[in-house]
Amino acid sequence: MTGTGGRLGRRWSERRGPDATARLDAVRASRSADELTAALDDSSPEVARAAIGALAELDAARAAGELRARLLVADLSLVGDIAGALRRLGDREATAVAIAGLREQPYTRRLAAARALGVLGGPRAAEALRAALGDEIAGVRVAALRALGAIGRHADPDGACARLLSDPDPHVRLSAVQAVARTAAHPGMVIAPAAGDADRLVRLEVARHLAGLPKEPASRLLADGDLRVREAAAEAAGVGQIDQLARMLVEDPAADVRHAAARTLGELLRPSMAGALVPGIEDPDAIVRAAVLRALARALGRAGAIERLCAELSSPRPARRRAAVYALARLEATEAAAAVRGLADDPDAGVRLALLHSAGALLDETEPLARRLAHDPDLTVRHAAELSLSSSASRDRDR
Repeated sequence: MTGTGGRLGRRWSERRGPDATARLDAVRASRSADELTAALDDSSPEVARAAIGALAELDAARAAGELRARLLVADLSLVGDIAGALRRLGDREATAVAIAGLREQPYTRRLAAARALGVLGGPRAAEALRAALGDEIAGVRVAALRALGAIGRHADPDGACARLLSDPDPHVRLSAVQAVARTAAHPGMVIAPAAGDADRLVRLEVARHLAGLPKEPASRLLADGDLRVREAAAEAAGVGQIDQLARMLVEDPAADVRHAAARTLGELLRPSMAGALVPGIEDPDAIVRAAVLRALARALGRAGAIERLCAELSSPRPARRRAAVYALARLEATEAAAAVRGLADDPDAGVRLALLHSAGALLDETEPLARRLAHDPDLTVRHAAELSLSSSASRDRDR
C-alpha cells in the first residue's frame, strides 16, 4: 500500500515494534482513528483484521473510504473481512469497486474482486461473477464459482456454473460441482456427469451429494476405486441405494467404507429391513461391528436388536452364532441369558468358547457354566473354563 496509508503503516510498525502480539493488544485498546488506519497495513493479518473491525466501529465514515481503497490490494486473506465490514457499513460504492476490479491487472486484483463480491452479494455482484467465469486464470474462475456459491440460490439462473464442470483445470471442476450444488434448484442431474471425472477430489465432492444423483452415477460412485470416494458416497446415500449399501457392508475391502455403510443403513432402514445389517456382526473390524450394533439398535430399538441377535443363535453357520454371542455381550444383554445358556451344548467349540468369554456380560452366575465346560472335549474350551474357575476362586479369597 502506498501513499498516506503506507506511511501511516510504516510509522505504526516502527512505533509498535516487531512483536505482533503487542501490536494486536494495541489495536484492541486504541481509540485513535489514525492508529487504527495505520494498523490496516500491518504485516500481521491478525493485527490488520482486528483494525478493520475496530475502525469500522469507531469511525464509520472514515472506515468506508479506507477499507474501499484496500479492497483489491490487501492481503487476500483479509478481503473477506474488508468486504464484510463494508457491507455492514452499508457502503454503496464497494460493489462497483469490486465489479471494476474483475477487469484489472494483475490477476490478484481480479481474485480479490471475486472474493469480495461473494461477500457483498446482490444481483449486480452475481451478474459480474458469471461473466468472470470465463477468466483466463483458473484461480479467478475458482474464486468466481465460490463467490456464486456463497451468494446461493438465484445467483446463476442460466446455469453458467455448470459449463465449468468440463473445465481443463480440476480445481475449477471441483469448485463448479460445489457451486452448482448451492445454486441449482435440482443439482443432482446437473453434476451427475462429474461422477466419472478423472480427478478423485471432483468425484469425492460429487459423492457428497449422492442422494440427489440418478441411479447409475450413484452406483458408480459407491463402487469407485478410491476408498474415500466410496466412503463419502456411503455416508450420503439414500433409500435408493440400500441394496448396494448392504453389499458394501459385507464385501467392501476397506473398513472405513463398511463403517460408513453401517451407519447409513441404521439411519435408512425400516424395522422389516434390518436384516441387511446382521451380516455385519461378523465383520473382522471391531469398530465396524460396534457401528452395526448401534445401527441395529437405531433401526429396531435395543429390545428389538437383542431379539434379532438371539434369533441368530440358531443360525446354521457357527461363525454367525459366535458373532451373535459377542454382539449380545457388547449390549450387556442379560435378558438373553436363557437363550445363550443352551449354547453350552453347541457342536462348535468356537461357539462354546465365545460363550465362556462373554458369560460375565450375559449371565448373573458364570461359575456353573465354567464348571460344566471344564469337562469339555475341546482342550481350548477346557482351558478357558479352568481359567474362569481359577479367577472366581481368587476373587472369593480376596473378599
